[in-house]
Amino acid sequence: LNALPLLPGGLFAGSLHAISGPDHLAALLPKCVGTKWYSAGGVGAWWGAGHGISASLIGAVAFALKRRAASSTLIPPALLGAAEMLTNVAVGLSLVAVGILGINESREWKEEMKRKSLSAAAVIPEAKFRRRGVIFNGFLHGLSWDGAPSLAGALAVKTWRSNVTFLFAYAIGTMMSMGLTTALIGEATTKLGETRPTLPAQLSFVSSVAAIIIGIVWTGYGLAT
Repeated sequence: LNALPLLPGGLFAGSLHAISGPDHLAALLPKCVGTKWYSAGGVGAWWGAGHGISASLIGAVAFALKRRAASSTLIPPALLGAAEMLTNVAVGLSLVAVGILGINESREWKEEMKRKSLSAAAVIPEAKFRRRGVIFNGFLHGLSWDGAPSLAGALAVKTWRSNVTFLFAYAIGTMMSMGLTTALIGEATTKLGETRPTLPAQLSFVSSVAAIIIGIVWTGYGLAT
C-alpha cells in the first residue's frame, strides 16, 4: 500500500519522457503515417514496451548501485563514458536505418498508387510491421542516457518494492502514451489521405528524412561525448 502512490508518478514520468523525445517520434513516424489507428497504435505500444524494459533495467541497476555505494566509486568514469557513447551511437544508427526503410516504403506507396485509379489510391498499403524490430528499436532508445532524469523517482525511493512499482508504472506509461500518440497520427494521416491520396506517402518521406537527419546528429553527438 505504501508503494501505491508511486503508480501515478511512474505513469506520468514514462508518458512524458516517451512523447517529449524528438528521436522517439522520429523512429516511429515512418511506420505509422498513413496506417490504420490500431496498426499504428500497435507499433507505438510495442516500441514503448521495448523502451520500458531497457529503461527499467537501468533504473533497477542504478538503484542497486545506490544501495551498495556511490556509483562513481564502483564503476570507472571512463567505462561509463564509453557506455554512453556506444548507446548514443547505436540509437543514432538505428534512426538512420528506420529513415532509409521509411523512404523505401514511401516509394513503394507511390508505385502502388500509379497502378490504381485516383479513387482507389486512397487505400494505401500499410507499412510492414516487424514486431521484433520495433521492440528492439525501443529497447535501444531506452538505453539512451537522455532518459535518466525521468527515472529519478526510481532512485529516490528506499525499498525494492517501491523501485519496482515505479518502474512498472513507468513502462506502462511509456506503452500507453506512445500507443495513443501513434494511433492518432496514423488515423489522422489516413483520413487526410482519403482526400489527398499522396499525402501519407509525402509525410512518410519527410518523416523518414527527418529520422535520418536526427540519427546522424545523434550519432555525431555520441561520438563527441
